[in-house]
Amino acid sequence: MNRFEIKREDSLLLMIDIQERLFVAMKESIQEMLKRNSAILLKTAGELNIPVIVTEQYRKGLGSTLPELSSLCTGSPNLEKLFFNCMKDEAIKDEIIKSGKKTVILTGIESHICVFQTALTLIQMNYNVVIASDGVASRRKHDWKTALKALSKAGAVVYPTETIAFMLIEKAGTSEFKALSPLFK
Repeated sequence: MNRFEIKREDSLLLMIDIQERLFVAMKESIQEMLKRNSAILLKTAGELNIPVIVTEQYRKGLGSTLPELSSLCTGSPNLEKLFFNCMKDEAIKDEIIKSGKKTVILTGIESHICVFQTALTLIQMNYNVVIASDGVASRRKHDWKTALKALSKAGAVVYPTETIAFMLIEKAGTSEFKALSPLFK
């Protein structure tokens, strides 16, 4: 498989820790970008029947997933974790393996901690890792940009949300395209 291609039948979306108390630590412009682009990925996954897994880091301390995003993934596993690396949590790791998918699309926070560690392990496990460059964030821009650069060098594919969505949609004129196209205006 060409690691630069994204095929819907072989993909899953992993949304990492977009939780209330962690989210408010971000600058407002980052919050808007993260919420908008994560919602686009979730709606695209929903329309195309791509599995979604949601993680939450230490709910008691960081709260739940943002309600506006949580409402887009009803029926998806929502798994609490204490490890920063999702793949060190057996329940999350088992869900990913059980999916049978080989491409894992990542959205979430923080880029340089949980997203970073999870992506590295997924790459080591021979998954095709695709990171939404504008669908991940950190409190500090330097940390975010440095993490994306390092992950790209480690073998992750880093694309903007729109690129990911259009690769999954594949073709204009379909009912899926018509349903999702308003998201890109």
